[in-house]
Amino acid sequence: MLLSLNISNFAVFENASVNFDPGFNVFTGETGSGKSVLINAIELILGERASKELIRKGKNSAFIEGIFDIGDNVNLFDTLKNLNIETDKDDFLIISRELLQNGKSINKVNGRTVPLNIIKAIGSFLIDIYGQFGHESLFKKDNHIKMLDSMIQKELSPIFQSYDELFLNYNRIQNEIYTLKEKLLNKDKKIEQLQYEINEIDMAELKEFEEEELLKKIKKLSNVQEIKSSLYEAIHILNSDNINSVYTIINKIQSYDEKLEEFLSRIDIQLEELKLLSYDLRDYSDNLALDEKELNNVENRMSLINRLKRKYGFSIERINEYRNASYEDLSLLLEADSKLNSLIKEKNEIYKLLIEKAGIISNKRKTAAEYLEKQILIELNELNMKNIEFKVKIDKMSLSTDGVDNVEFLISTNVGSDLNSVQKIVSGGEASRIMLAFKKIKSDAGQTMVFDEIDIGISGKTAQMSGVKMNYIALNNQVICVTHSPQIASISKNHYLIEKKVVGNNTLSTVKKLDKENKIYEIARLLSGMKITDSSLNNAKELIEFNSKISE
Repeated sequence: MLLSLNISNFAVFENASVNFDPGFNVFTGETGSGKSVLINAIELILGERASKELIRKGKNSAFIEGIFDIGDNVNLFDTLKNLNIETDKDDFLIISRELLQNGKSINKVNGRTVPLNIIKAIGSFLIDIYGQFGHESLFKKDNHIKMLDSMIQKELSPIFQSYDELFLNYNRIQNEIYTLKEKLLNKDKKIEQLQYEINEIDMAELKEFEEEELLKKIKKLSNVQEIKSSLYEAIHILNSDNINSVYTIINKIQSYDEKLEEFLSRIDIQLEELKLLSYDLRDYSDNLALDEKELNNVENRMSLINRLKRKYGFSIERINEYRNASYEDLSLLLEADSKLNSLIKEKNEIYKLLIEKAGIISNKRKTAAEYLEKQILIELNELNMKNIEFKVKIDKMSLSTDGVDNVEFLISTNVGSDLNSVQKIVSGGEASRIMLAFKKIKSDAGQTMVFDEIDIGISGKTAQMSGVKMNYIALNNQVICVTHSPQIASISKNHYLIEKKVVGNNTLSTVKKLDKENKIYEIARLLSGMKITDSSLNNAKELIEFNSKISE
């Protein structure tokens, strides 16, 4: 239920706050007073796109906030949970939008900034808006099946839960079968190619980090002569007299200072170590020779790895990954026929279950359609749409998320006329009454519905019956109606007046809830125009009293 709507710097409203009540609420006011702006504000907090033109002149931004009581809206709670949006302990939901001059908006749900599509998803659970030119549910054929199903939602819900699971599984298997059949094209050729590639990689016996070791070997074997030459030069330096001269010099003076004996001893050790190093280098150099055969083998091995890298990947790791994936594809192809037969069998079993479930859904729809056809005629007759024929056409089609039914509402508004699609026949005013009749028949509890000037084109008894039906719906729901009709307004439980005023150089609109006396005055204005007389006031009182009796 919508508890409150707060507006700042939005079109003709500078600051307005409307506290809504349960039951039947109506808004009246002069043409251009801002009634449509109020509906625009409600649409914005439900996720409709906004225009910066709606920002009040001279202001940088506009602000709209809606506060909802969602205490019994189980589906909305599930949606909010999935979106990780927390609700407070009182089950209040606060949606706000700040419209900016750059055309963007800051959107929040319970204080958390969210993208507009999140607000739109949440808004679909909060309010249904019906206006003379906004009957999307009726004018779009695809929505007819949803409208019919909404009448038996509680019955269909557990069946559709099972059906949806089967349908998802059915589509998954269908996709697997399609993919498998694609792979089976030129099966033998693919198997031969995969086996060749796997064997080629396996025969190479590739090892991790092998490339690094091979490169080291190539580097060594390709530079044997330079290594030997450098080693000979190093050995020559080690055997030169330069190092021995150091020993001779220190030995010459060691008798002058006993401390020098220690240095001489250390030099002696180093000379011995260098002599051993020289021998080792010579042995290593003598045994070092260019092995052309080994170099050739290493280079061939490196060439093989590079060729496999070009074919199957840019590293040994990638080559092995390719090999493993190919092995899986090969195993699949070798078992494909058996797997395909198994999938087809499973698909056929699920199809039988789907058809069975779809048949149950169809039967329930047909029963609901018969009831709707009878009741809609009764309701429309009371709304002065006489000599109407209404038919819910249900045709069979292939399996879909909705079952196997194609649903379309057909109507004839004139005696002798053929039945035709609703969207091709009815006017905006007639569509309003059809939707009102449908809501009266369906009349679920706990909804909030907005009827925006659906009284255009009707008056007198028809308008009165429209008000009676909205009042009936409002017994278990919240109904908000923008109207010019005194018959409808007089039946309402809560009456709000929208007035436009000029204050200085500014034009602004205000909203106030009317007490009993002011309601009489406003009904009198709707009956007689701007000139309020004692007669029109008496007529207003009588109308309110009369309608209060027939709506009880």
